[in-house]
Amino acid sequence: MRMQWMYQLRDRPGAEDVDLPDQEGGRPRQTLARQREGADGLVDSYILQRVDAQLHTAVYGWVLSSEPDPVSHYLLEFLTEDRPQQNPW
Repeated sequence: MRMQWMYQLRDRPGAEDVDLPDQEGGRPRQTLARQREGADGLVDSYILQRVDAQLHTAVYGWVLSSEPDPVSHYLLEFLTEDRPQQNPW
């Protein structure tokens, strides 16, 4: 039986922390972008802080809110800085 991951989204200013079940399956990603409910296209971006493999929990820290394009650009820059030896595509 495959266990579902739980994502804990933390530290967004002015908001409570959120726990979400993973909808896609597989291991947690380094970055996560999530559309903010009721914000007409505003996206929050998060960076993976730690993983608890036994509890199947991934903890993400908030880093940026913006329209989707600036968030995507920021996350791509983060990935290339964090993993310069790997191809981001």
